[in-house]
Amino acid sequence: MKKLYDAFSEITPDRLDKIHEELQYRDENITINVPTRKKKRFIPLAVAFLAVILVVCSVTFYPSTTSTSSNIMAKVDIDVNPSVEFSIDENNKIVEATANNEDGENILGDMDFTGSDIEVGINAIIGSMLMQGYIDELKNSLLVSVIGDDEETNEQLREQLTTMIDELLQSSSINGSIISLTLTDTSSLEDLAEQYGISVGKAEIIQKLIEFNSHYSFETLKDLTIHDLNILLENYNVSDVTLDGNASVSEYIGEDKAKIIALNHAGVSESNISGYEIEMDYEDGVMVYEIEFKYNNTKYEYEINALDGTIIEYEPLNISSSSSNNSSSNNSSNSSSSSSSSSNSSSSSSNSSSSNSSNSSSSSSSSSSSNTSKITKEKAMEIAFNHAGVSKSDVDDLEVDYDDDDNVYEVEFKYDHYEYEYEINASNGNIADYEKEYHH
Repeated sequence: MKKLYDAFSEITPDRLDKIHEELQYRDENITINVPTRKKKRFIPLAVAFLAVILVVCSVTFYPSTTSTSSNIMAKVDIDVNPSVEFSIDENNKIVEATANNEDGENILGDMDFTGSDIEVGINAIIGSMLMQGYIDELKNSLLVSVIGDDEETNEQLREQLTTMIDELLQSSSINGSIISLTLTDTSSLEDLAEQYGISVGKAEIIQKLIEFNSHYSFETLKDLTIHDLNILLENYNVSDVTLDGNASVSEYIGEDKAKIIALNHAGVSESNISGYEIEMDYEDGVMVYEIEFKYNNTKYEYEINALDGTIIEYEPLNISSSSSNNSSSNNSSNSSSSSSSSSNSSSSSSNSSSSNSSNSSSSSSSSSSSNTSKITKEKAMEIAFNHAGVSKSDVDDLEVDYDDDDNVYEVEFKYDHYEYEYEINASNGNIADYEKEYHH
């Protein structure tokens, strides 16, 4: 704190007498607008003092010592949802501070950090984010990216700033989770960052997540906060980034609550299931818990909204049907082999009578007729309705099609906010596949 106080004192001119003189000739009311949309919180005196001076009163820095060089040695990006970038020279003095998004512009305001030490700039930005509620106990994640040509210098600065930010958050009673990385060659990332209006550091994080999950894209992840991206990083154990502290999940319903919701919906108890798995993911614009478990020859898959516990998707798969189909396929193969063997044996008998030949032809024709027979469309519907526990008069949007390639009836219908999709084996009536999806 002493270092922060000394730095602040050094760059702040003594204008107290001048201000008193100017105030004698001002009669307007001075109004300070404090945002109400964010949660207010207590901040230790030294941090609050600096943040209030910088943000609420919008005092502009006029340092007593200016930057010795206008050459940019490195860039430091600070991302939460507000994103701010500092360009610094070889003395770690700020050459320029820019916002990468609208929230970043709100944080920067009219502040001018030119010539200030990078630590002063970082302290001011973090203090402002704390005061405006962008960082708190529920959303405790922050990304620090150091970009420059010298790897060793980048790493030293990363460690220095990460330690400083962690101490600042701790002094505000927040157990922070700081993602930090260093970058040298950023040419491809800069194009992506410009295209999607994000920082280079955030572009790097998104690119790493896409490598772990091909369903992700920049378009789907660009609007996520650093906190939510941090949860995904932890989920996939992404390397090449440094994670200090754990991302808070207190904002969400939690894994235990999500499990209860899934088990209650399936009508099973925890003691009777097997193969239970749960993980957090991002699907269709929301954070979700993905849950899988098995019970009584059925595999259940759930997607549950992590914020409110709503069941977004539900899919029970009949495991026994799949096993039965495999068994049936194996039996068919064995039967075919046996038939082929019999045929070869018959061929080796060079003197077959005309009647035997006729009987063989008749038998072959009968077998072919048996293999091509299939259940009716009505029977396929009956099988699907019985499995779903509904009657034909109860359902909407009923569709039944026959897939000649797979020899299955495709039965689709809706009932009570759910959409059902069945594939019924046309030869034996087995359920080859089954999906049940919840719709609002």
